[in-house]
Amino acid sequence: MKLLITGGSGNLGKVISKLAIERNHSVNILTRNKNLNSTNKNCNFFYWNPLESEIDLECFSGVDSVINLAGSNVFNYWTNSHKKKILNSRVNSSNFILKTIFEKQIDIKSFVSASGIAAYKDSRIEVSNEDDLIINEDSFINKVVTNWETEVLDFKKILPNTSFSILRIGLILSNNGGLYKITKNLSKFFLLTPLGRGDQWQSWIHISDAANMFIKCAENNFNGIFNVVSTKPVTQNELIMKIAKYNKSKIIFPNIPEFIVKIFFGEMSELVLSSQKVISKKSSEFNLKFQDIDEALKDLSQ
Repeated sequence: MKLLITGGSGNLGKVISKLAIERNHSVNILTRNKNLNSTNKNCNFFYWNPLESEIDLECFSGVDSVINLAGSNVFNYWTNSHKKKILNSRVNSSNFILKTIFEKQIDIKSFVSASGIAAYKDSRIEVSNEDDLIINEDSFINKVVTNWETEVLDFKKILPNTSFSILRIGLILSNNGGLYKITKNLSKFFLLTPLGRGDQWQSWIHISDAANMFIKCAENNFNGIFNVVSTKPVTQNELIMKIAKYNKSKIIFPNIPEFIVKIFFGEMSELVLSSQKVISKKSSEFNLKFQDIDEALKDLSQ
């Protein structure tokens, strides 16, 4: 199988590429960096610039599946200009590559697109699964993921021979980026502490399990919505305590009150203060390796 990955040079994209090659798949990666190249014969870089509607059409040669990860980093302060970039980088890039596939009549078997669990209700009580979806006008990140998904699924109507899967990603635990890396570094200086009440649910996934889910959706031409989360969500209090434990640290400061978090992070504070207790009704199809938070953190601390 040959994969084409947008956002392949990001943290998750790199792990997906590595795992795919280990499984004897070939990988084409779309990038806006013209200087990237690979010494691996099974991995090739191709230039694209969705903002300028530019793409090297050779990237589609022999491709069976597209994995769509492109999008600007959400962990930057949410100024109006950056919020626009976060939204447009996802919606516009998805539209551009799918429009290209349609107009050039490129035959692919599956299109696997990232999304997020912000599609679900912010609740400390309710449990969400793939059958649920909520439009929350007060949440910017909810607006991003719902618009992103809508843009992708609109093409399902005009590409009937292509399977479409949407993967709603939870908190990815990885040593190489994201919130876990930040908290791990803070723990080294005994600065780690829960934000807000700490009882907000964190639906997490080990990065290797996340990568495996994307590849399996591509390999099997899956259709539908899939939650990229472990089977055992934890509260932020529990997560922070365990991160400290596995990094031989301690929590010495009390929880930071919500109003202080909002002063420092502004609207972006919803990323750390919101609560989504999310499960997957389809996790048995993916044979997750890390289903318990202790197993995942032990692996990452080695």
